[in-house]
Amino acid sequence: MRRDVVEFIAYLVMRNSSTHTLKAYERDLSMFEEFLKERGYDYRRVGAKEYEEFIAHLRERDLAPSTVQRMAAAVKSFYRFLAMYDRLPYNPLENVHLPSSEKPLPKALSYEEVVRILNAVEIRDELRFRDKLLLEMLYATGIRISEALQMSVLDVDVEGRFVRVVGKGKKERIVPFHSRVAELLRDYLRDVQPRIARGNPVLFPNRRGGRLSRVGAWKIVKNYAVKVGLGKKVHPHVFRHTFATHMLLGGCDIRILQELLGHASVATTERYLKVSLARVYDVYMKTHPLARIEG
Repeated sequence: MRRDVVEFIAYLVMRNSSTHTLKAYERDLSMFEEFLKERGYDYRRVGAKEYEEFIAHLRERDLAPSTVQRMAAAVKSFYRFLAMYDRLPYNPLENVHLPSSEKPLPKALSYEEVVRILNAVEIRDELRFRDKLLLEMLYATGIRISEALQMSVLDVDVEGRFVRVVGKGKKERIVPFHSRVAELLRDYLRDVQPRIARGNPVLFPNRRGGRLSRVGAWKIVKNYAVKVGLGKKVHPHVFRHTFATHMLLGGCDIRILQELLGHASVATTERYLKVSLARVYDVYMKTHPLARIEG
């Protein structure tokens, strides 16, 4: 694939593409190549399914919608080039569409589904204790998975029941958590984290004591979701969306939720409000006696 990418970039140079476009497409296709290697996919056998998986992968990384759209366009252009110059018998992505410029929200889990995942962790060793805390923390605080993985033990105040979070743009915020997480943290910081981390202050270490990776965290969430039959629709960002939706359904003020989530604009937070209102309407239509009769 690397040789074909180099020739594709050379083709763009001949078409007088800007330096900015050339650099962006080179980065985008390198990321696409890495994605294919991680999953054992042959770039010559890519179709709509693999393309959609790549888009989902980008969205899980919390990239801007415009960035996702540009990277998808780079992949489509690459395959158009391969077909045009007979590197492939046809263009497998000819009829697939670019993702929307507005980032779609994942479907929120119900409270019962969240509980099933949280209770799926059997704490039999230190690593499973870490898994349990990670899942509980994601749902209790709504923080991004990248924010959770960057935290150190010094960012946690067990007695005050809050964490210090460094979000996008290096902006700091304080996010509270409930007593269930506090109890887990108290035991984890005393008995578990020191054994796994071996002197490293990172809150969520891997089995070698270093910082847990995004891929590692994704696998943890996915494994427990699969265990309870929810694997198809659960990844780390779903916990953030579920937190936001459940907070709004519980009556949380939109401005408070904006602060908790670390959104620069309340307009971003209002997207969750639209989803929660749809959920309220659905529940209303299913439970109000006259609504059911008219149904």
